[in-house]
Amino acid sequence: MPDLNQNLYNASYLHLKSVEVPEHLADAVSRIVATDIPGEDNLGRNLVDTELCHQVAVAVNSKKEN
Repeated sequence: MPDLNQNLYNASYLHLKSVEVPEHLADAVSRIVATDIPGEDNLGRNLVDTELCHQVAVAVNSKKEN
């Protein structure tokens, strides 16, 4: 597993919390994003990682529309 990019994790986590994503999801998705592998297919994410990120993205985008 790649090293966690702490700055990317912090930025992602703080943003997700600011738009009221539940803490456990904000943490999980921020960890996924902060360990992405540039150049790998799907950034090295597995299907569960991809689905979690998709669910959070949909939730954040729906809050922006309201």
